[in-house]
Amino acid sequence: MSTPDRRTSRQAAGAHILTRTGLTLALALPLAAAGACGKADGADEFRDGVPYREDVAMVLPGVSTQQGALTAGGVTTVRGALLGEQADSYKLTRDVTGMVNGATAAVLTLVKTVTEYPPSSMAPNVAVWGPYTEPLRANTWRLTVNRIGRGMFHYTFDAKPRGTDDGMYVTVLSGQHNVANPGTLRHPHLPAYGSGDFTLDWDKAQTLPEHDDNVGKASFTYSRPSPTSDVNIDATFTQVRDKDTGMLIDAKYGYIATPGMGGTFQFTLTKDAIVTTPALETMTVRSRWQETGAGRADIKVVGGDLGTTEATANECWNTGDLGFLSVYQTNSYGDSAKMWGAQTDCVFPTADYAMF
Repeated sequence: MSTPDRRTSRQAAGAHILTRTGLTLALALPLAAAGACGKADGADEFRDGVPYREDVAMVLPGVSTQQGALTAGGVTTVRGALLGEQADSYKLTRDVTGMVNGATAAVLTLVKTVTEYPPSSMAPNVAVWGPYTEPLRANTWRLTVNRIGRGMFHYTFDAKPRGTDDGMYVTVLSGQHNVANPGTLRHPHLPAYGSGDFTLDWDKAQTLPEHDDNVGKASFTYSRPSPTSDVNIDATFTQVRDKDTGMLIDAKYGYIATPGMGGTFQFTLTKDAIVTTPALETMTVRSRWQETGAGRADIKVVGGDLGTTEATANECWNTGDLGFLSVYQTNSYGDSAKMWGAQTDCVFPTADYAMF
């Protein structure tokens, strides 16, 4: 096989650098439909011992966090922006944050819905919801919340095939949640303050009679200590299916936001982004934004068909009030059609690439 032209590979990287990843990150499990909603049951402390989707939502200017689980069918190449059009890298940042939020939305919304019902059983340090099976569904589920200390909880969300013994339960969601201010009443639809970690196991869900087509695992670590503290959220996806190539890939995401001051978001993934050969490339993206929405993204692709070289792209956009329009873009792979503006127009004047 002939060696691909290096410049051609760099230009191919440019064609794939500003793309929206196509991982399907939804979790389909049965939803409780029976029972009366009641909170006067002494279980509120245990209800506060599990995270809701608001607790791990990555908030980006111009993006709603009240979305359901996202199914992205395939990788879509973002159309090349022009100077004065909405920035490609803003759209990429928006789509990826939405995808990560969507990865947790379905199951954490379900957990929240489950805890709206009275628990099936309670002891001094444990509350259990379920087992429950909807009449026409093949899965039985159970949520167990254990108090392991003041304001500290461990929980598991399990499911099994209907009609089987308890030894058939598999854990689809498990984690630990630490409440920052134990005993403080949680406000609906707002994040609770605290920290924790959890793992979604789609491989376990695949063993159930009813499941979606997700595979792999997703692990989250989060910290939101107070209304004025930095928000830190990290996510690692392991052997999830890339809808573009069908490959099982790994990806990492990191998010930090300071209330009233903006934030940063970075991610990395390895896949066959340049299809000249089957070699794998690694792409990293770091986006930064101010509270106004104005921001910058610095993108790098290394390895695979690029050999020992690297391809980079950089773009800045203006405020949300002005439409997140591109004011500056450049690249290292020689695509003059995607070079415009002056770097002095950027709210962040220098490149800062992701660190993983």
